[in-house]
Amino acid sequence: MKTSWRALVAVALLAGFPALVFLVVGGLAVTEYFFFRHHSGILAIKLAVVALPVSYALLRALFAIERTRGDALPGVPVTRAAEPALWALVEELAVAVGTRPPDTITLVSEVNAGVLERTGWLGLRVRRREMFIGAQLLAGLRHDQLCALLGHELGHYSNRDTRLAGLTYRGRRSIERALAGLSGDGWFEGLVRKLFVLYAKLYFAVSAAVCRRQELAADAAAARVAGTAAMTGVLREVEVLDVAWDFYADRYLSIGWDAGYLPDRLAGGFAALLADETRAEGFDQVRRNPPVKEESRYATHPPTPERIAALEALPEVPGRSGGDHPASEILRDPGPTLEAALAADLSDKAKRKQRTDWNRLVDVGVRHTVTREAARILGPDGTIAQALDRIDAGRAAELADPERKPPSSAGPRAQREFAAPSVRERLSIVVQAYLAEAEVAHWKLSWSGPPEFVVDEPHGGELTAALDAAAAADHDTAPLRRLLAATGVLPIRS
Repeated sequence: MKTSWRALVAVALLAGFPALVFLVVGGLAVTEYFFFRHHSGILAIKLAVVALPVSYALLRALFAIERTRGDALPGVPVTRAAEPALWALVEELAVAVGTRPPDTITLVSEVNAGVLERTGWLGLRVRRREMFIGAQLLAGLRHDQLCALLGHELGHYSNRDTRLAGLTYRGRRSIERALAGLSGDGWFEGLVRKLFVLYAKLYFAVSAAVCRRQELAADAAAARVAGTAAMTGVLREVEVLDVAWDFYADRYLSIGWDAGYLPDRLAGGFAALLADETRAEGFDQVRRNPPVKEESRYATHPPTPERIAALEALPEVPGRSGGDHPASEILRDPGPTLEAALAADLSDKAKRKQRTDWNRLVDVGVRHTVTREAARILGPDGTIAQALDRIDAGRAAELADPERKPPSSAGPRAQREFAAPSVRERLSIVVQAYLAEAEVAHWKLSWSGPPEFVVDEPHGGELTAALDAAAAADHDTAPLRRLLAATGVLPIRS
């Protein structure tokens, strides 16, 4: 009941937004009319220069509140005929939580799931119910956790949260749009903006409190139909998948971007990362200790630890039997289906990239990056032979990172020792680029760590010692020169 009253307050505040808009716009119109009738036209024109943009921004935001187009996420719609098992599970859970199922289900490329209702008449008339399920969730959850996830989303329907949620969400967007439109530097724009900022803070605080209570109620509904352990488990697992996907996108999906490539198996790579034993320890730490994000009175979701604690405070509900198999098995053909869902969110620029297998992607991507960095280190028209000649001439510091400067009081020996680590690092990059170009080395995919640089034998075992000797304060480039000559990078000295 408390949630309902808060929701009504949120809707009342949203209804007050048009009143505030009309009050400001009407006040400006009356003032403009007064100036035209009783003062000079110049003052009226000056006021119009300020009032018209302000009025336009406010009215534009106002008329966006009731619009229901948009909010569509790119994804793969799944029909009952295409995915009967998924639809059967959703319909079964809908009955369990006491609501009717959605009209559509769409798989999207987000570590998230959600429901919404397309409504009219300020949320009083429902046009269509929609459900969105993230492909990453299907790739990483167990079946019992999927049941809890779906039960949570359907719980929003049964609590009638979605009826006004779409309206309050669009209200937040409209008020944000109004504030963005009031971006002028004038004192009047600043005054109007301050007025709406204060109103927005009140509305955001009330609507956020409604959303947080709705989340807790939906968590409880999901626990009743899927089990307490499954619901607390999915809350932890979503945090893991969120961290894992960000890491995957940053470290793996982008590895060949500058070279013009993307992997041909987006979902397959993500599954391989999740299954890696070395990465599992880090993911398990997130699972045991979900991150506590900085709290805000405007946040729409309670912190994950708070949601888990609220569930554990309720009477424990046993889980469903047979829920330990992968959630993706509910799909008829998981591989292509998840691939299509993840690819649906790719930008036009990403879709123009060539698709290749993971092993080639890593080699081509890292090679492109290292070759470009080597060219920057050597400078225009620089070569590896010239770099080694500089070292032999006592000018190794010229290869060091110019941002790492030794103390001004350091003597020649101290300066060489200070520069040695940087020289070693940058010389290694240059040598890797040359060996890769000579087709005697490549970069190997590793889900456990950074790509591994592999040099063909018998040279692989010699490279580390040769680089160490060449970059040392008491340098010796002979071993590295012999290796580079044996691999065809440098001519063999007679």
